[in-house]
Amino acid sequence: MASSPRGRRGYALLLVLLVTVVAVTLALASATQATTGRIIQNGSERTSRLDDAALSGLELARDRLNARQDSVPAEGFGTLESDVTITDQPGLRRSTWVSRLGNTDSLTNAGEYGVQSEIVTRVSDGFGNVAIRRSEVFQESFARYASFSNVGRGADGATLWWALGAQAQGPVHSNDTIYVWSGMPRPQAVFHDQVTTARIILNRTAAEYRGDPPRERVAAIPLPTTAALDRVKSIANRAGYVFTPTLTVGDSANATMRIEFVAIDVNGDGNTTGADEGYFRVYQQTSTTPYGDGYAMGAVPVPPVAPEFIPGGATTVVDSLLFSPNCGVVTTVGALQYVTQTFRSIPPVAGTANYRARMINKQTAFDNVNARCFLGGDARLSPTGVFQPTDSAGGWMLRTAGTVPDAVAARADGAYLWPLSPALNPDFRGVIFAEGRVAVSGVVRGRVTIAARTNIMIAHDLVQATSPATTTGNCRADDDIVGLFAGRYILYSDNSLQAPQRRRDNSTTGAAWLARKDFDHSPRRPDMAVHAAMMALHTYGAERPNPPAGLPAAQFVNRGTVRVIGGLISNFIGQTGAMSGTSLHGVNEDLSFNRCALPFPPPYFPTTGRWSRSQIFEVNPVGFTPSGWFSGR
Repeated sequence: MASSPRGRRGYALLLVLLVTVVAVTLALASATQATTGRIIQNGSERTSRLDDAALSGLELARDRLNARQDSVPAEGFGTLESDVTITDQPGLRRSTWVSRLGNTDSLTNAGEYGVQSEIVTRVSDGFGNVAIRRSEVFQESFARYASFSNVGRGADGATLWWALGAQAQGPVHSNDTIYVWSGMPRPQAVFHDQVTTARIILNRTAAEYRGDPPRERVAAIPLPTTAALDRVKSIANRAGYVFTPTLTVGDSANATMRIEFVAIDVNGDGNTTGADEGYFRVYQQTSTTPYGDGYAMGAVPVPPVAPEFIPGGATTVVDSLLFSPNCGVVTTVGALQYVTQTFRSIPPVAGTANYRARMINKQTAFDNVNARCFLGGDARLSPTGVFQPTDSAGGWMLRTAGTVPDAVAARADGAYLWPLSPALNPDFRGVIFAEGRVAVSGVVRGRVTIAARTNIMIAHDLVQATSPATTTGNCRADDDIVGLFAGRYILYSDNSLQAPQRRRDNSTTGAAWLARKDFDHSPRRPDMAVHAAMMALHTYGAERPNPPAGLPAAQFVNRGTVRVIGGLISNFIGQTGAMSGTSLHGVNEDLSFNRCALPFPPPYFPTTGRWSRSQIFEVNPVGFTPSGWFSGR
């Protein structure tokens, strides 16, 4: 039976309607997708604009802080922008705030790990969108420099050159011209890290630059003022670690007070890396100075004026070391070492006719292979080799702050040891302050900055218990580190330990000099080791770097090499010696950089005032208010 044409027409209509519905649906979906895409794109563009404006606000705030157009308040927070229109981003408004991080000391002083702050910026548009970004910033410590000078010359106005293959292992900066010697061979200097100067590098091509290219005419970085000393003194005062010499005598390079650092293996594990194994003790001379002004420093004494001590052909006493209370022949019994008679206490032979006969006993002691010199108060200067709280010239200061473990208290010097651990003195924040001149030496276990109102004398080796990371930079926050901060000078001592000594010969008149010999007990001789970032607001260098007037070059006193791992920061470039041909009077200086000073500088060491970016974070804008955010931070 044939089908009806009317039924087929209904089927076709249904098919047309179905196709139409599908087409319309596809068209609507396409339109919806396009609209959604435009909405997403617009939202993404708005988010990107907000984010860019917020990040720009953080950098603008940091630039303003570095230009000192704004400052970080010591308390609370400061408003740098308050809902201002962003000129290059129409429709966006921005607010920016800044606040310190940590306790007040972290801003008003250098901070235990430097000065740290945070910048927060909030950006909004007319659609109710908000972006808040936060940046942690920190002030660079001066300890980040291997070499820093404000003036490119010495304190006497003489030009001091980078020459003869001089090496700088860390960053170098000068607010003045950097002088590189133009002679041959090249390079005259090798800089392994960034070099910057507020002026120029004279003879720039005579040096080799192994880090980033050198930068000239950068912004000057001012040194701190003496007011910074008052700030670190306040930190030390809380711990009870401010020390004032009771006696000030001698020239500016003489200190009657000295601080000796001691690392003690408290737990018997064979090392001194424990948190409670770092200590120091303080010796100071009495006002009577029976051994002369420089006893604490181990200085070569001024001998008594007596005719029997004057060699033939001389007009004054010349064999000064033969009268030293700091030197003598060392006797070793078991673990003890001691001097039974100092050179001073050995009497001359009475009733003899010539210089040789009178001085024979003193000269014999001088010539002994076991003759050594020590700083004032050293236990080895006692007849038993056991620590003595006092001697004829002064004494060690009783501890009046902090505590020590029982094992330390049981030592002969237990009551005179001051702890470097905050666990043993909760008020200790890593600063020791001397209200005057002070000498330093010893082995440091801990993080410490030693500051002095005037001068710091490095009387002997000053080293960390753990070796500084000179190349790898593998550093931890509790690693040893030392800073020295002096209001005037930091000087390497010219004393009986650091300078080889001589005496008159064995002729009856004592008319000629014998060769010099070392009396230092350190195995590092002829070197001296100094592990410290050093800042002197005037200059650093060697005590008596120039030879006496008229001294022939053949008699110059080469005191060896001071090997510094740290940094040298000063107003004037320091002088450590003088050359005549190949003869040196004074000391050589070898400088390596302690890279651990970059992430973990010495406590409360002065900062440059320049802010560097650390990390950037996103902040949830829901419920955000600046007062709520900064409250209690």
